Amino acid sequence: MTMKTGRILRVLAAIAIVISGIVHLDLYFNFQYRFAGDTPNFGRSLILNAVASGIIGAALVARKEWFVRAAGIGFAASTIAVFAYTHSGNTFLGFSAEGFEPSPQSQVALIVQIAAIVLLAATFVPAIDSTDASLPLPALGVAGAIAAVALIGLTVRWQPEDTTSVATPPASTAPATATTVGPATAIPGATTVPDATAIPGATTIPGATTSTAAGATAPAGAQAVTIKNFSFDGKAVTIAKGTTITWTNDDNAPHSVVATDTSFVSDTLQKGATFEHTFDTDGTFSYICGIHTYMQGTITVTG
Repeated sequence: MTMKTGRILRVLAAIAIVISGIVHLDLYFNFQYRFAGDTPNFGRSLILNAVASGIIGAALVARKEWFVRAAGIGFAASTIAVFAYTHSGNTFLGFSAEGFEPSPQSQVALIVQIAAIVLLAATFVPAIDSTDASLPLPALGVAGAIAAVALIGLTVRWQPEDTTSVATPPASTAPATATTVGPATAIPGATTVPDATAIPGATTIPGATTSTAAGATAPAGAQAVTIKNFSFDGKAVTIAKGTTITWTNDDNAPHSVVATDTSFVSDTLQKGATFEHTFDTDGTFSYICGIHTYMQGTITVTG
């Protein structure tokens, strides 16, 4: 039996919508968007979107009723609308972003959703609609089972891993130096110097600084960068030499700050933790999150 044009369009639209659901699963698990936003609700909306994509995809494969196709168009259009809203500086369920990030997931989701709308809109052309036909109801169950297996299988495959590990930068060959902290205090066996206490055995990467407690006040000549919604707020920053930048993690997920040349490397920063580094050398310094390497930023230091 020759497949009708309308059914071909519905099947292609169903595939596009399911692909969009898979992208949302990828964001939830692999990109840890389950932690995005101020509450868990945004992460839950990604799972809901993936489940809905499977249900609508199965319905589109098996049934031709106008309301099924209209539901597919509405689902795709609403997904695009939420993306446009959240990626233009607005907040939805505690989440906001900018541009097409993360890439290429954002572009893929948009392309397949637009394709689904175009394909389903074509099925309303009378000449195409009149040649279409629904499959028997058992086919809906088969299509639903296939979609469910695909989505559940990917969910199991993408179970969350340990999110506290940080990408290990190349080892530095420069000599180690002692780290000093605060006013001098009496530590048994430790040698004190005026206004500082040397901690035996402590070493640092030259030029690197350590993370500080949440709420710490940055020194004069400082600039702040907030880590929010899996993005550095201020991806490209230009500062004068001698300026101290303080990064603050405002996400529920852990992050880190790692220079590509390892000139500064933070510990894992939990929500509210900060990390600071003073830039005493001219140049452009690129950095990433060592946990989510697609998060990138650049610091340009001028004299």
